[in-house]
Amino acid sequence: MLIELYVGTLTRYYSEQWQNANTRAGKLTPFSGDRSPHSVNDPVELQGIVAEWLEKATQKLKEHLTEPLAWREGMSPDFKVAEIGFQGYGGVVMLAAYTVTGHLPRPTSFQRTWNKDPAIEILNREPGNNAIWEIINCSLWMPCKFQFGIGMKDPAGQPIRAGSVDMLWTALQQLNEANWKASPEEIFGWLKYELNEDVSFDTQAKFGFAMFHEACRMAREKQLPIKLHY
Repeated sequence: MLIELYVGTLTRYYSEQWQNANTRAGKLTPFSGDRSPHSVNDPVELQGIVAEWLEKATQKLKEHLTEPLAWREGMSPDFKVAEIGFQGYGGVVMLAAYTVTGHLPRPTSFQRTWNKDPAIEILNREPGNNAIWEIINCSLWMPCKFQFGIGMKDPAGQPIRAGSVDMLWTALQQLNEANWKASPEEIFGWLKYELNEDVSFDTQAKFGFAMFHEACRMAREKQLPIKLHY
């Protein structure tokens, strides 16, 4: 299964003018295709849809926000696609689950899937109010200041869970501190790992973590959203 971290404007994301041969194998956006009732191809029109969505979302969440949900949209800002993959993403999800639960023995070998993983099953049954688990399990992170993850609808009206880029960065720092205490240079080096069934779970988790770390670093630097694409 294809899973990627897209960093860039939502205008570009929904216009699909960021995809390559690999990303086209993933799920289309709600604005894609001639058969979609929401089909929109014009980036200018999409930018207007995103702007309207941000205004409405700001109004709905105004009691929880210190500033409006706003950032530079359109097609001009930079973008980047990190191919984290199913196993890389699974490594991060399981790392977060085992860090949060704190008492279960972790896998030692490469994990092909996180289905029926005991730590994840515990958190799915009893999610509680844990910031790390809450923020890692979002599918959109926005470059705005709010300290929570929330269920909402995206610009096409599809239900999603959203958080902030700053909150994701904090969660990543806490995961690093709890597990490795690695320097930024060390983390960057983990991007070179190649995942296969011969590597350890720790290597799998480090690769996925590094993908998140690099995407979040760019999103903070450029003040751009991160979108989980699959």
